[in-house]
Amino acid sequence: MSRLSHNLLDRYIERYVREHPHQLKKIAELAFTPRRFLVISSTALGDTLLSTPAVKSLRKSFPKARITALLHKNIASLFMHFKYIDKIIPYHGGYKRFFETARKIGEEKPEVCLIFHGNGPQDIAFSVLSGAQFILKHPTKSPYRKYLAYDFEQTHRHTIEERLDLVRKIGGTVIDPVMEIPPLIDRRKREKIARLVGDGGILIGFQIGAADRYKMWSPEKFIGLARLIARRHPGVKILLTGVAGERVLARKIVAACGGIAVSNICGKLAVDELPYLLERLNLLVTNDTGPMHLAFALGTPTVALFSPTDFMTIGPYHAKGPYKVVYKPPPCDKCTTKKCKKPICMEQISEEEVLEEVEQFM
Repeated sequence: MSRLSHNLLDRYIERYVREHPHQLKKIAELAFTPRRFLVISSTALGDTLLSTPAVKSLRKSFPKARITALLHKNIASLFMHFKYIDKIIPYHGGYKRFFETARKIGEEKPEVCLIFHGNGPQDIAFSVLSGAQFILKHPTKSPYRKYLAYDFEQTHRHTIEERLDLVRKIGGTVIDPVMEIPPLIDRRKREKIARLVGDGGILIGFQIGAADRYKMWSPEKFIGLARLIARRHPGVKILLTGVAGERVLARKIVAACGGIAVSNICGKLAVDELPYLLERLNLLVTNDTGPMHLAFALGTPTVALFSPTDFMTIGPYHAKGPYKVVYKPPPCDKCTTKKCKKPICMEQISEEEVLEEVEQFM
C-alpha cells in the first residue's frame, strides 16, 4: 500500500475516534454477554483454516450470537455453508472497496471484533469503523494497537491456541481446537474429481508450491521422490497440485519424470473443489501451505515438509488424520526467510528421508 493511502486512513480513523469518544472500551469494562460478533481472518487459505477452531469455539460459547466473518474473496466460497458463521463479507485486499466493505460491516452492528488474522492497518480500521466497542487482536506493532481492548503478551504456542485466547478473553468457555470445514456434500464436485483422477489405484498428491519461495522444496527434489516411489511402488499415480501460476513448474516435473505416472492438475480446481481432491488422495506430500492445513482438517494422511517455518506453531495440531513432519532447522545464523532467493534450508530435506515417511503410509 502507498504511504499516501496509509496517511489518509490514519487521519480518517483519528477523526472518527474523536467524533465517537465513548465507543472503544477496554476488556475490563465488558459487563454484558455479547450478541453480535465480527471475526476477521482475511488473508490466505492456511491462515483462515487455522482460525476455524476459534470461530467454532466462539459459536459454541455464544450459541445465540450472530457471527459475521470478513474473509478474503478468493477463499470465501469454501466457507459458504460453514455452520458456525451467519454471514460472510468478502475482503478484496488493500484499499479496494474499502469504504464499501466498511459499510457492509457496519450494517451488522457488531459489539465485539475478533481479529484472528488480518492485513493491517485495514483490519483494525474496519473494526473501529464497525462501531464495535471491543476489538481484540494478538500482539501487533501497528500504531492502531491503541484502539485494542486488551494487550496480549507474545507467546510461543501454536497459532490455533493463540487465536483461541481471543475467544477465552471475551468470555468463551467451550473450546474446540480442531480445524473444520463445511461437509463435502456436493455430488457434482465429487464427480468432477472422479473424472479428473480416474477410478481405483493409489493416489499420492505432491503440493509443489507455496505462497513464498522460501517454503518450497525444489522441483528437482519432487522429481527425485517421484522416481523413488515409482521404482518401489510401480502402481502408484502421482498428482501435482497447485494454483494456475504453478503449472509451468509442474510441467517441468512431469517432463523430467519420463514414463512415470505423474499428472499435472495445477490450476484445474477452484478452492471449494480442492477438498474433494484431498479427500480422494491416499497421501499428500506437501510444503507448508494452505492445502497442507486443509489436509489436516480433512484427515488426509500427510507428509509435511518444514524448515524455515516453525511446525510447532503453525504445523499439525489436533489433525484429524495421520501425519508425518519432516523438519530441518534453518542452517543460517540469520534467516532471511522471504528475502532468500535460494532457500538452502528446504534443500536439506532429502528425497530418501521423505520416501521413508511416505512408505509408512503405503
